[in-house]
Amino acid sequence: MEDFSVLFSYFEKIGNRKLTDTEKAEIVSVFRKETFNKKQRIFNAGDENTRHYYIEKGLLRMYIIDQSGKEFNLLFGKERQWLGDLGTPATTSYYLEAVEKTTVFSISESAFAAIMSKYTELSSNIRRSYIFLQKRFVAILSKTAEENYEELLNNDPDLVQRLPQYHISSYLGVTPVFLSKIIAKKARKRD
Repeated sequence: MEDFSVLFSYFEKIGNRKLTDTEKAEIVSVFRKETFNKKQRIFNAGDENTRHYYIEKGLLRMYIIDQSGKEFNLLFGKERQWLGDLGTPATTSYYLEAVEKTTVFSISESAFAAIMSKYTELSSNIRRSYIFLQKRFVAILSKTAEENYEELLNNDPDLVQRLPQYHISSYLGVTPVFLSKIIAKKARKRD
């Protein structure tokens, strides 16, 4: 039997209580444990996406591709985070890809709705994802690339260490060359 202990711990943490054996069996029955290799696409724009993903280990990125073929990273998800198209089960506008070899617990939209109604703490936890997403879009529109980079460094230094610079530059909406200038400028300020 696959190890679901990370998922059980998550539900126990948000619910602030131990799960019963019956609840654990229910969780195992609706979640599917999946592993994606580095650079493996999980879904593409235009796909009918019907699943949500809780990350056990690894790193995912959600991105779009503009009309000229340029990629723009919107979100990254790492261990103990949810990632997926919040508009599920509609046709998605996004791409979801593994940046590293990644293991997730995925759940269908219908099972997710049932689990959320039973574990009400889950909906408030997911709501925080919406709030983060809204703040991210406001930051993209209202802050400079330097400010957004500084915020990323302060809020998630581990993520900055794990990502190639071209993914970070895409996330900030700048070229890799411009990101190098931001990093060099920051290093000069420290000296």
